Amino acid sequence: MKALLIRPSNPTGSAYLTKFGFLPTPLGLLQLAGDLLTIPGTEVRLVDMEADRANATVEQLVDTAADYDPDLVGITIHATAAHTTSLRIASMIKERRPDTVLVAGGHHATFLPYEMIRGGFDIAVLGEGDDSIIEIGERVKEGRGFGDVAGVVYRNERGAPVRTKPRPLIRDLDRLPIPAYHLVDKHSYTFKVFGDRDTVACVETSRGCPYACDFCSVTPTWGNKWRNKSNRRIIEELDIVQQLGYDWIFFTDDIFVVYPNVAQRMRLFDLMIERGYNFKWIAQMRADVTAKNPTLIRRAAEAGLRVGFLGIESGSPEILRKMHKGLFTPLSVKAVRTLSENGVVVLLGMMLGAPYESFHDMLTTIRFAWKLADAGADAVQFSLYTPLPGTRIFDDALRNNKLFTLDWDRYDLLTPVMRTRVHPAIVQLLQMFGNHSFYIRKYLKGHLIDTNWKTTIKGYKRDLVLNAQKFMFDMMPTYIREFLGFPRHILKTTRLYHTLAKLYPTSKEKIQELLEFSSKIIYLEVGGKNPYFMIKEAE
Repeated sequence: MKALLIRPSNPTGSAYLTKFGFLPTPLGLLQLAGDLLTIPGTEVRLVDMEADRANATVEQLVDTAADYDPDLVGITIHATAAHTTSLRIASMIKERRPDTVLVAGGHHATFLPYEMIRGGFDIAVLGEGDDSIIEIGERVKEGRGFGDVAGVVYRNERGAPVRTKPRPLIRDLDRLPIPAYHLVDKHSYTFKVFGDRDTVACVETSRGCPYACDFCSVTPTWGNKWRNKSNRRIIEELDIVQQLGYDWIFFTDDIFVVYPNVAQRMRLFDLMIERGYNFKWIAQMRADVTAKNPTLIRRAAEAGLRVGFLGIESGSPEILRKMHKGLFTPLSVKAVRTLSENGVVVLLGMMLGAPYESFHDMLTTIRFAWKLADAGADAVQFSLYTPLPGTRIFDDALRNNKLFTLDWDRYDLLTPVMRTRVHPAIVQLLQMFGNHSFYIRKYLKGHLIDTNWKTTIKGYKRDLVLNAQKFMFDMMPTYIREFLGFPRHILKTTRLYHTLAKLYPTSKEKIQELLEFSSKIIYLEVGGKNPYFMIKEAE
């Protein structure tokens, strides 16, 4: 059997790639490739539209697929904005190779499976795809149907979508095959902001999140459970990535440290230090866990932690409460200081445009980002509060007529799609102001006030920050072009808002279909309500 796995691009591209030169390996597809390769006689090829210039357009990709003539094509639709591109790829491949089985997976496909089937896919995998893709592959190889594959929606003989029984979560992540890291060219996956030739691979050590932020689809996607791999398994994967010669590792875990696994992480860092790894690494962490575990952060830095991403979201305690973030702003300041003092570059994730957020609330968030910059934060990404399918806010927006478009291409976290207390165009302006004011303020402060910052910056961080500064100066023409093009985006948002707001709501049938899957736990529930019942302790 021959399988082709595809990561599609989205119309607006990746902000992290265009602004920071950051493009990590497509770990989800590499894991699925590893899963499929357990089927005897299987050949797998991977195409990443973000990284492969020879397959950068849909037409080029479809030609590649037709020439390869696979039995199975899997497309990961992890980003909602890749919806239209994915459906174009699926329909064009089906036209050229009608016998090929097309499978959609990822966050977006999980919560819009009927749209995937109507758009040309044969199967939509709901949530965790490891066991599902193996069973699908076996049935493709044997020429059997998919009715007994749990956790999917498939097209039956009459062309109608059929949902199968739910699948339980994988209890032991250690049993997963090793991702097929060898299927990609490492030089295509870069972290140019810190080094023009720096390469970056993704490694997963856990799945899920025990928290319940209203804007996040991680909870329904992973069943509100947090599961982790053992240190033995993590080290096995890190050894492979080390041998492949990557400069950076991005731990893709939605939350790298939770309170119950602090001891396990401490032991992991000890093992990494003992093995003398020469790669640097990035992790996504909660501010409160970071602030309350300074010893752990110190050990992490000694083990190679060089970039910490903190999802701060808002500077308003009231907005954080409404988001169900469970975070307090003083702890965010302490977390930034803790990371910075240990020589870790701090990237902030901030969010504007919640439907319950006022103009003053958003200014509070922007000013709080400035305060965190003074505490040691180095970079920020202001995103727009976007009701992605699968989130509670998507459900609320559907039920209460808050969306003014269901054009999924606009669901890119950078473009307004819902009615809010503040006009969407103003929210978009504030997003631009938040991003640019953060860096302009840091630049002016460094050159006019804290002129000795190059000598006072902590540890490992100094060289990284100097490299980043050079990269951003080199990218200045691109940033200026984006800035000058911003009024066009504002006008487009204004026209779209005033035009489509009159056309909405959509049909009741469409709303009910969307609500059927969105914000629902799509697994067979096991283990009760304890989010940590599958956790592995320190060995």
